[in-house]
Amino acid sequence: MVSPPVNHGHMVLIFFGRKDEDVYNGSLSHILGCVAKSLESLVCKGLVNKEKLESFNLPIYGPSDDEVMEIVMESHMFDLVHMKLFEVNWDPYDDSVDDVVHDIASSSQNITMGIRSVLESLIASHFGESILDVLFQEFRPLVAQHLEREKTKYAVIVMSLKKI
Repeated sequence: MVSPPVNHGHMVLIFFGRKDEDVYNGSLSHILGCVAKSLESLVCKGLVNKEKLESFNLPIYGPSDDEVMEIVMESHMFDLVHMKLFEVNWDPYDDSVDDVVHDIASSSQNITMGIRSVLESLIASHFGESILDVLFQEFRPLVAQHLEREKTKYAVIVMSLKKI
């Protein structure tokens, strides 16, 4: 049974975004770049077919808060009650606010497990389940290398909308 639309209902959305207007600048670009390098490594090792890699597309996009606001306003369906962009550490278990990664080995493992939980089904459906373990074994040291250079945070947008 389909519920009827609710007039003047409220909705809260939470999703990845980016702080910057440059599409190629941001934490999603960094983390997905590590995934891409890991997949390319599997091609070099002969574990993944190059054509299979070239036909793979991750349907992930992190909009800026300006882009989100523009889409909401253009829809004429919602009033934007509140919107805030904030940052969270790549490592979901690191609640420190400083710019230092205190345990790179642990953080890279936590990040790898988190990204695997998000991407595993997409990757397995395209490449097969057999590459998952080796892919994320390739991924983890790339994340560790990145963390040695900088502690990176995801930009997260939280917005509250009211149906017009």
